Formats: sequence, structure tokens, C-alpha cells
Amino acid sequence: MVDANVLLGGFWIILGIIILIPAYLIAIQGRADLHVHYDDSVDPAYVSRRAGATALLMGFVTIGYGIYQLVVGYSFLALSGLLLTLLVLSTLTRRFAQGWGYSE
Repeated sequence: MVDANVLLGGFWIILGIIILIPAYLIAIQGRADLHVHYDDSVDPAYVSRRAGATALLMGFVTIGYGIYQLVVGYSFLALSGLLLTLLVLSTLTRRFAQGWGYSE
């Protein structure tokens, strides 16, 4: 029987990789148009730099938590921290894609 921490840790790692794929395309390849909340009036380089980097951070944090759960096991505090971090970072990436902090 497989331990639940191994299954859930693997789930978070796979989820982090799924987050990293579009984040890579936005941040590295410059495909700002892939972001759901992208505003056409904002410079695509700005969105790629800010929103893409924030999305990459979301993927790496998720993978980090998956590795933590594989090694240490479940922790309510760590899971809560992950969910709060993802909430804040998703809000930031949405605001950056809409032009928050951008000046022409």
C-alpha cells in the first residue's frame, strides 16, 4: 500500500509542473497573450516579465511543497502557507497582466 504522503506529494509536484508550462511560455517565450487577464493596452514585455515571473514562482512553490510532503509528511501549517501564497501570487499575476504598476 502506498503512503498518502507519497501520493499527495506526487500530486503537488505534478500540479507544479502543470503550472510551470504556461508560466514558462509567458515568462521565457514572451507569450503574454496566453494570460487569461491580459490587457492588450499593456506592453507585452512588461506582462511577460512581471506576470510570468510571478507564475513561475507559483509553480516552484507548489513543487517545493510537494517535495516537502514527500520528505517530511503532511503539515497543516505548510499546506495553509502554500494555499495563502498561491492566493496572493495569483492575485499579483492577474494585476500585473492587467497593467498594475505599468506606466507608458
